[in-house]
Amino acid sequence: MKKHLIKLLSLALALSLALSLAACGGSGDEGGKAAADDIVNGDFEDVSTGKWVGWTKDDAAFNFRGVVSDEKVNGAPMEKSGGYYFSGAKGGNPVIKGTLTSDPFKLGGNGFISFKIGAGKDPEKCYVEFIESGSDTVLAKVGNTDCDGIFITDHLLTKVVDLSAHIGKTIYIRITDNDDGADFAYINVDAFKVCKDDAEVAAAQAEYAKQIETYGEKPFVEDETATTIENGGFESGDLTGWKILEGNAINAAGIVPTSQYYWTDRAVYGEGQYYFNGSNNGSIPEANVGAIRSQKFTLAGDGYITFMIGAGNGGSYVALCDGNTDEELIKVTNEFFSDPSLALTLLRVYMDAHEYLGKVVYLKVVDCNDGTNGGFAFINVDDFRVSLTADEVAALEVEQLEKAQNETYTGASYDDLTALRNYYNTYPYYPVPLQSLTLTAYAKNQVVDCGAVDVTGYISDAAAVFGSESVTDIAVTKVAAPDGTELTSGFDAVDMSAPGAYTVTYAASYEGKTAEASFTVIAMADRNSVANGGFESGDLAGWTVVAPDTWSVVDGQPTGVISGDKWWGEELPYNQEGVYHLDGWNNGLAEADGWQVQSTTFTLAGSGYISVRMGGAAAAVHVYKADGTEVGYYKQTRFNDAGFPHIKDGGSWADMGVYVMDLSRYVGEELYIVLADEVIDGGWAHAFFDDVVTYYETAPDYANLADTVLDGHTAEEQAAEVQIPWQLATNLLG
Repeated sequence: MKKHLIKLLSLALALSLALSLAACGGSGDEGGKAAADDIVNGDFEDVSTGKWVGWTKDDAAFNFRGVVSDEKVNGAPMEKSGGYYFSGAKGGNPVIKGTLTSDPFKLGGNGFISFKIGAGKDPEKCYVEFIESGSDTVLAKVGNTDCDGIFITDHLLTKVVDLSAHIGKTIYIRITDNDDGADFAYINVDAFKVCKDDAEVAAAQAEYAKQIETYGEKPFVEDETATTIENGGFESGDLTGWKILEGNAINAAGIVPTSQYYWTDRAVYGEGQYYFNGSNNGSIPEANVGAIRSQKFTLAGDGYITFMIGAGNGGSYVALCDGNTDEELIKVTNEFFSDPSLALTLLRVYMDAHEYLGKVVYLKVVDCNDGTNGGFAFINVDDFRVSLTADEVAALEVEQLEKAQNETYTGASYDDLTALRNYYNTYPYYPVPLQSLTLTAYAKNQVVDCGAVDVTGYISDAAAVFGSESVTDIAVTKVAAPDGTELTSGFDAVDMSAPGAYTVTYAASYEGKTAEASFTVIAMADRNSVANGGFESGDLAGWTVVAPDTWSVVDGQPTGVISGDKWWGEELPYNQEGVYHLDGWNNGLAEADGWQVQSTTFTLAGSGYISVRMGGAAAAVHVYKADGTEVGYYKQTRFNDAGFPHIKDGGSWADMGVYVMDLSRYVGEELYIVLADEVIDGGWAHAFFDDVVTYYETAPDYANLADTVLDGHTAEEQAAEVQIPWQLATNLLG
């Protein structure tokens, strides 16, 4: 009985306390917290605990990881207050919903509250409410009515709400994300502040007006009688002079500096300070589509138009359109797109539109690939020039070619500069014959026995022109030996007694101008090894491309041999031996394509074991007798698309492992090797090869051998060592 009495007294005491709190407004305060004198952590600067301070989240949308310091979100400049703000884009998947509620506070100052808001394109689903504690009456509701998803997106815009009629009341702020869509279906917020006086209100309102002027849609003015267009190179840093026709793929977030790299170290080789990049390093979704147009103009000069284009895989294009009917008169796609050597690189192209001279026209840029037509589903453009004369085009053609020839920066892993130079050397649509000294045919690589070699006879295949005139003055200019020494004479009897790769440079000359190229001579002391088995000549000297005939060729030499020892931003290892390897990403072929390269013949000697480094899901090695009889067929078996970017977690992608092959039954026979990229289903259909070793005096102890490399890693991790064991390859021929 006594226990029951104590329990009843306790319940009565609790009820009395609750009633007392209610009378004081305590139960109406958000979360039962006492009202603060000001907004607690209204600018989200308190990140010391790694948890919300002054705010309470409900449901999933407002994850604390969204409190960030990034200067930009999805390409949009964030005019944050202080060091931090909340970004819904960084806080989780856009489809998740929830609320974030402030601690209660007493409204003071002059009753106005300023804050910053971004994204939240649907203001009926994403909004900020100011609510009276106790009654839970909504005093004001503010959405981001300025977000159009094109010009104004994630930008933090300064807003002011007038609550002056409620000074002295205890209120709280509730931020709601109730949008489960994908079109800016989240909210960004920062800098909730109670204004002290009218001057602070005026300053906030002025800041908002400036932001709208800076980021909002610019006035579009055009004069059809003009023969040029404004801002053809986007040098204003925005879309001034351009009109968005549809979609959200092409907006101001894509106007970026030409100095900005992609893929960590890749240059776009653009013109001027700015260009349009439809991805902006992934900040603009590839699934977006859209179109913009230039101002209308009357085509003049000799009717020539030029611009630069990059990416645009899957059908995106630039069109010259009739200014009255909108008919597409000429359409240009990036037919020279090549991943990775010319993936995002800006390439100058030309339109010959002389038949439309005097017509009112405009240029239209179209991104029509939502990703279903393949990757690189965006377009890069720059430097539109219209109404050019033939003389202006002729000068620009030479200028652009020489600019590429004189460029020094290159992403070594992809040999993009070599590909770029080849593009301008071989561009087939120059509207005016290129007035430059150009080699049109090249000397071929050679394999010789060590001794004195006459290299002058090897340039008989070379040919050159200046404009349309043939050039016959072509001669060897120097020879670089494997030890780095250079010969500048005696080319009819070059001492190649030391085995290795000799680089022979030759040049065409015309009226004081020269055009150079080179080829490689591999000198061999014996024929027990394939020529250039480690590709250390830096090219495919000693190897013959068997298929396909679409393999990329630069200055007469097949591409594909690179010096990069790591790949992608995660710096995964290739595990190459020496400086160079054969890389399936760099021969100009699509991932789905197969290819084969064939070695020189060799006489199998010693133990009869050989080895090859190979990686990629499509890699295979074939071994043939000299008469074409296949005696060995081996496949890469390590590939495993798991645990990216870590080999230690069982993953294997472009990293090469050493495969040892027992061919001892064929000792004394003449053989050759074919390195193959097989056509397979699925991704990672590439092949990578290096270090073809065809002579081991004794069988290699493969069971106890491994290569130690630095593993791949994320930006937050340190690279750690990992081992790639050697293994005995299985002959699939039985």
